[in-house]
Amino acid sequence: MNEVEIIQVIPDYNIIINISSLHRQLFDKEHFTARFNEKLLNKYFEELLSHSSYNLFAFNGKEFVGYLIAGEKLDNVLKKFSKDYFFQLIILLIKNPKFLIEKLIDFFESIFNKNKKSKAEMRLFLIASKHNENLKGVGSSLIKNLEKKLIQNGKFIYGLSVRKHNQNAIDFYLRLGFVEEFRTHKSIYLIKNLQEK
Repeated sequence: MNEVEIIQVIPDYNIIINISSLHRQLFDKEHFTARFNEKLLNKYFEELLSHSSYNLFAFNGKEFVGYLIAGEKLDNVLKKFSKDYFFQLIILLIKNPKFLIEKLIDFFESIFNKNKKSKAEMRLFLIASKHNENLKGVGSSLIKNLEKKLIQNGKFIYGLSVRKHNQNAIDFYLRLGFVEEFRTHKSIYLIKNLQEK
């Protein structure tokens, strides 16, 4: 087994393809993006990666085994993506009414709970890693690398959101020192202060 290497490079087409492929393998159908076709998913990641501050990629030898995307105001990227691919996304929502209902609830929740906004502008937007008997700790390594870079850049608070049903991910983040900030109907918002021990 090779040592896992975490790198930050300008993402090219091959990395985008690798991210999309890994995303399809690891994210269940509870995620709307898991319903995207290959072309739309590649465009989604192309947009995210081009606007995020921190893109970290994990390799075990030549095998792509994980990624992390973090930055500020990435919700604006999603809004632009939603505008640019409006009709494709509407068709997907119609084909998958569960997500349409979820989006409507999100919309009304944002109107009635305007005070529910994270204190952390820096967000860990997406992280995914392969894990098996021979490959452990990739997710932790990605996060440790991110935190090192954040500290180097004078950013000490960052947050993320995770779906309420994803107990493995919640436990993982709590072990790494995140604390709960607040909840919405589908997600738990977590935050971490890198200056606190």
